[in-house]
Amino acid sequence: MYNSLAQNYFSQAEELRLNNKYKESVESYLISIMMNRNNAASYLGLGIAYKNLQNYTKAISSLEKAEKLKPFDADIQKELALCNIIQGDFDNGIKYLMTSIRLEPDNLDIQMQLALVHEMIEEEDMALMIYQKIIETNPEFLRAYIQKATLYMHLEDYLNCAKIFKKILELDNSYYRAYLALGICYEKLGNKSAAKRFYKKYIQNSKDITNYKQVAFRIAEIQTTNQIKKHNLKVL
Repeated sequence: MYNSLAQNYFSQAEELRLNNKYKESVESYLISIMMNRNNAASYLGLGIAYKNLQNYTKAISSLEKAEKLKPFDADIQKELALCNIIQGDFDNGIKYLMTSIRLEPDNLDIQMQLALVHEMIEEEDMALMIYQKIIETNPEFLRAYIQKATLYMHLEDYLNCAKIFKKILELDNSYYRAYLALGICYEKLGNKSAAKRFYKKYIQNSKDITNYKQVAFRIAEIQTTNQIKKHNLKVL
């Protein structure tokens, strides 16, 4: 009888949580757990509800109880990772992400999350290595290329950044932001003519007018600088 009632409260809690009624769902989860303390899904749902209420301490506590009941559940590991990362406990966050990856080795989202955490704690070499491994095993996975190129941009490694953005355009020539990135890279590398060419391609292909004026201004500045240089030429 208790198990049947516990299941009813659990189902009610799940429905409430899925409808973003997190406070209401917590009460139903707690009643369900009081009647059946061996249902890992109840602790998992309770942990997610607490996470959405931004009560991360209680979320982690609930998720750890779920893990004891079901230690090889990737969803529990992912939620534990996320809550620990939000709390600033990156060591535990990475540990749970690594466990999750072992349980779901083909889940690219978790691998990307692991790389991003390494970026957050300024372990850029680790992040670059993870992105490269993803690219090698999944050469069509565009997000890994974009994130790796973006990290190179952050590190001011404009040559490698440009190489990857060119590869991105080979994979998907509709990714118009690559043209802007290439323009910036070549301008930083001192190749103004290449920069102007990619800035123009960005304007021609862009679906976002946010940067239009600024990019057009850069093209005009480069053009003006080139004209001044031509006028300064002297035949000796």
